[in-house]
Amino acid sequence: MRTSGYPRGLAWPPLAYLILLFLIPTAIVVSYSCLKRDFYGQVLREWSAEGWKQAADPITLRILGRSVLLSTVVTLGCVLAGYPCALFLAHSSESWRRAGIFLIAFPLITSLLLRIYGWMNLLPLEWRGNVWTVGLVMMVNYLPFMVLPLLRACERLDHTLVEASLDLGATPWQSFWQITWPLTRAGLWAGCALVFIPSAGEYLVPHFIGEGKVEVLGSQIVKQFMERRNWPYAAACAVWLLALVALPALFMASRARESATRASSVERKLDAQ
Repeated sequence: MRTSGYPRGLAWPPLAYLILLFLIPTAIVVSYSCLKRDFYGQVLREWSAEGWKQAADPITLRILGRSVLLSTVVTLGCVLAGYPCALFLAHSSESWRRAGIFLIAFPLITSLLLRIYGWMNLLPLEWRGNVWTVGLVMMVNYLPFMVLPLLRACERLDHTLVEASLDLGATPWQSFWQITWPLTRAGLWAGCALVFIPSAGEYLVPHFIGEGKVEVLGSQIVKQFMERRNWPYAAACAVWLLALVALPALFMASRARESATRASSVERKLDAQ
């Protein structure tokens, strides 16, 4: 009885954390999106669909599409840059691997705002206010969140399987797609989730690097909450952002579990052969 009750008690603190700091605030935001706003910006205790009408207009949907496209491009860029880096570190010696991890993770100990100010001093003036520059800075800032899960997956990879495939006549590209890719795909999906989720709600980089010219969903929410005092519209946009983050996160989590299962089955098949 004591053994069965002990794990149940461990679940209560994170459950209370989830309820108090996620579910209740989310319910408050959803309720605000269905309320009415007066001329002076005060939220009235009257049900209204005006906030959702504004959140479903073509302008907001265009901003939503830009946010999705920018987050997807940033995630793909991190994948293309993170895979070679993770594979290189995984094949390096222990000392070089530690040095590489330190250099990759070192910028994370500083404030994101300080790093953005550093980029503002490095980038030419004519590059600012450009969506591609915003994507480049976001990709560099979130690249460690892609490299570290991929590196962990590559470290767990049995490199003798890759060497055996090369000895059997496979090209390096075929060896990557047949061995490395299936066995490290769980780390890839984890990295995609860690990059896509924060980049979808990014505000600081579009605001400072984009100089207010690159309108994304995060900047739209801040503008409506802080400047125009249109809280129902801002709350509806926040619900859009929650859906934008939650659905890919659930998809990537399911894909990560499937990839981990497939990786273990591939390893068993290769060991049997």
